[in-house]
Amino acid sequence: MSDRLYLALYFDAPLQSWGYASKFDRRTTLAHPTRSGVIGLLCAASGVDRTDTEKLQYLDEALEIEAYTFKQGTRLIDYHTVGGGYDPETQKASVCKTGKGEVRKKNKVSLAVLTYREYLEDTRCGAVVSGEAGLIRELAGHVENPVWGIWLGRKACVPAARVFEGVHADCASAVAALSQAAGGGSPIRVVRTAEIFEEGTDTLMDRPRCFDTNARQFAPRRICVDTE
Repeated sequence: MSDRLYLALYFDAPLQSWGYASKFDRRTTLAHPTRSGVIGLLCAASGVDRTDTEKLQYLDEALEIEAYTFKQGTRLIDYHTVGGGYDPETQKASVCKTGKGEVRKKNKVSLAVLTYREYLEDTRCGAVVSGEAGLIRELAGHVENPVWGIWLGRKACVPAARVFEGVHADCASAVAALSQAAGGGSPIRVVRTAEIFEEGTDTLMDRPRCFDTNARQFAPRRICVDTE
């Protein structure tokens, strides 16, 4: 009897955003859940601090993750602004403060922050997380009763359906549970880690090394993408 179990996680929400190349004023999303996004969700559910790189590395090395898409929605781009208005003292410069409450300035002038943020609308997808039986049972318990809130890529993307779809003895059973939650049918896309480099079709920088806001780090992962 195998000591490996499979955790089925279902992702359904009005908006999802699995960030990837998010730099400067553009915050993009991939069309499927990323490894870093799924591990981040599990860390939040388990109460793992952003600065706990030891626990993060352990989870990254101990878990295998496959992403499944059952319904591909549309891509939404949100023109996002933070700040604006006028400085109450000068009545000239727009006001935008940092998270610490300090006025954000450029060339000694306070500016509003403008970003373009991508989201997936009306997408139904999920992930199968596999690993040692004890670890999977522990993670499943946290997903059912999370320490912190869990979301689908960004804090604004709150799940609209139950995320936990059971612990299973094999991958096929886990995928069947996701399919049922999504309304039936086979997945239209499967993203998995390539066993050897030559097998892969693309490389993603989505293996998390540090989630600290001031020192985020990711490592490359070779992937295979299977479609209908």
